[in-house]
Amino acid sequence: MTDIHSDRTSRSCSERAVELRVTPRLESLAVVRMLVGAIATYEDLDVDTVADLRLAIDELCTQLIRCAAPGATLRVVVDPQDDGMTIQASAAGGGADVLTPGSFSWHVLTSLVDDVQTFRDGPESDGAGEVFGVTLRTRRADSRR
Repeated sequence: MTDIHSDRTSRSCSERAVELRVTPRLESLAVVRMLVGAIATYEDLDVDTVADLRLAIDELCTQLIRCAAPGATLRVVVDPQDDGMTIQASAAGGGADVLTPGSFSWHVLTSLVDDVQTFRDGPESDGAGEVFGVTLRTRRADSRR
């Protein structure tokens, strides 16, 4: 599924959400993968789902890092819920050109999680450019699909 939003309020998070902001460099990927894997494991998601989430966030953040504008921040929000997990990753830059339906990265993401949506949030506060992001959603194995 593809959906582009323009306002931040439509993607509000629960009080259990964890946010990580890092410099968009490939060296940051290990920390992001570890965070997603640790939260997914803590939330008792099955081993295959945890592995899929780690692969998906790695692919997503790699693309966002490659397209990030100088001075941008990579923002990752992991929001565990009773029926699954939502992960948002965003950065200022040209990610919208790379993460499009039909691209290789899009196929990777849609094969690893239940739902993929893109969003834009306007310019970043430090002037690094328009923020582009992707929301990944996966459901627990025991949840209805």
